[in-house]
Amino acid sequence: MSRLNPDVLAARAAALAGDRRVRLVVALIAFGVVTAITALIAHPRMFNGFQSYDDEGYMLTALKSFVNHGHLYDQVFTQYGPFYYELWGGLFSIFGIPVTHDAGRNVVTVVWVLAGLGFGLGILKITRSIVLGLGTQILTFSALEVLTNEPMHPVSLIGLLLAVIVLIAAFARERESPYAMALLGAAVAALVLTKINVGAFAAISVALACAVSYQALWGRRWPRIVLELLFMAVPILLMLSKFDEGWARHYALHVFAAALAVVIALRANQPARRAGGELRWLVGGFVVLAVVSCIAILGAGTSVHGLIEGVIRQPLRQSDAFTIPLNLSRRLYAMDVIGVGAALAYWYAARRRGSAEPTPAWLAAWSLFSIVVGFTLAFSVTGQLLPFNSNLASGYQFTLLPFVWVALLVTTPGERPGPTFARLLLPLLAVLQTLHAYPVAGSQTLLAVVLLIPVGALCVANGMLGLRRLIADTDVLALTGLAVLLVVVFGWFTANVYLREPLKAARGGYHSSAPNALNLPGSHDIHVGSVEEAEMYEDVANAMRTECAATQMEPGMDSFYLWSGQEPPSLTATGWETLFDDEAQEKVIEDIAPIEGLCLLRNNERAAGWGLGEGPLVKYLEHGFTLIGKWGEYELLRREGPAESKS
Repeated sequence: MSRLNPDVLAARAAALAGDRRVRLVVALIAFGVVTAITALIAHPRMFNGFQSYDDEGYMLTALKSFVNHGHLYDQVFTQYGPFYYELWGGLFSIFGIPVTHDAGRNVVTVVWVLAGLGFGLGILKITRSIVLGLGTQILTFSALEVLTNEPMHPVSLIGLLLAVIVLIAAFARERESPYAMALLGAAVAALVLTKINVGAFAAISVALACAVSYQALWGRRWPRIVLELLFMAVPILLMLSKFDEGWARHYALHVFAAALAVVIALRANQPARRAGGELRWLVGGFVVLAVVSCIAILGAGTSVHGLIEGVIRQPLRQSDAFTIPLNLSRRLYAMDVIGVGAALAYWYAARRRGSAEPTPAWLAAWSLFSIVVGFTLAFSVTGQLLPFNSNLASGYQFTLLPFVWVALLVTTPGERPGPTFARLLLPLLAVLQTLHAYPVAGSQTLLAVVLLIPVGALCVANGMLGLRRLIADTDVLALTGLAVLLVVVFGWFTANVYLREPLKAARGGYHSSAPNALNLPGSHDIHVGSVEEAEMYEDVANAMRTECAATQMEPGMDSFYLWSGQEPPSLTATGWETLFDDEAQEKVIEDIAPIEGLCLLRNNERAAGWGLGEGPLVKYLEHGFTLIGKWGEYELLRREGPAESKS
């Protein structure tokens, strides 16, 4: 048998890898298999557990009230935008899906799987690497497991919209792409009208990407400078009112350092020359969706005053109403200095090089640097490959944020080309989205850093491209062998840690907790922590159903409305003691005062977790109610008649 020539093998392998039909088949099979596995993980994980702070019940109750009665904001309290309610309300209504815990969790399971798939396909489209696309899908899916904490909370829709933005941006090619830009504008508008601060961060990022991409903007110079300054100033302006608190000051400065490094790296690249007509499509897509959404919500009974109050004013009060600090380690100041310093070094080297060919040493150094940073960025989000021990402080996933600019590295010879629009947009999005963890660094923390995973994939792709340009054709086989080895090692690690083990744990955990299933309407698929916990929720719901004409809660524990078949007697929210101003609390008093047999479901421990609220409703509920039942920390009280007159 004649020995096969390595060069012939390499040539055949390259031909197969370059065949579009082969790549399409491989991609369909690979992404299909990974998507199926993630779905098998997601379903049991989504239905195993219940968080007693009950953001889930709050969102489901608000959605059900909107679907049944409309009048969002005026009669349905929420801090979130109308797009969330229009999308899910329309979906539930059109398909006749009841607004229950089981239905909501099934919807979020699909969202979770699709978000991971969207991120993966976006990176596949941008880098043309199936391996990087699959890695991105797996890691983002793992990071988005946080959605199981608060099913139907807007964070699930936000995660999906971020994935959609990445995927749409990937279709903005070198040639004119008006439809992609229109869809991008619409997706950003949807994000703004879901959660205004997150949408604003995305809008600013897109605006800066446009200022660097369209000659109509960068040709005038001042639009780019203004947007660069705004991009860097956002974290400072956002947290300025809390700068007397060390955690907020450190958080803002850390994000500012990352924004500064990105702006410096942008200045090292030549601006792009995209077709100016795309800007009209981008703005048009944004305006059309925003106008249609607002008109639709007004048509559902919301007043203009209510719309302004719910979309703008109420979110602005959030930082004063409830805060969970993001306590970053002070060691991160060193990362800030190193990250900004490295960006300055790259800017200086790029300016010195100009349009000249990069030296092999320059290309090798920056390519290897890009690969190392990329792997570390991506895996750091899930707690792997961190330069600091992840137990040192909360928010350890923010460690390498000042190195996001590395995704903008140019590792190709010749003139300094500008990155494609998607490669330009992703680092900008990633930096400002980390502010999503302010002012509540709870489940939002992982969602704030999930974009670091696709950014890390871009860094690895840039580095591999640089090494490929650097190595002579005769050495391609050696580089290919090294790449295959890395794919096998990291692929096995990733598949084992993020797919095989979670699949086994999720299925085993759900089946072993079967005795803890809830026997409550619309929640039969949910397993809680113990039989005693399940019985407690069932007893409270049954007591409300049999003993109470209506129930006011302190704080909001709105799942019990769904389980007992009751509707809220007035405005409701989880931590209403701090979220409701005096006007809202007076409205609740006015609504519940005439109710005979009104009950009060109280949980003092949970109320303390939301902060020490005050106001007329808090004082009103302190008198006139008699205890009729107690289950753990839950107390059910009742007032026999209507409230006494205030005369």
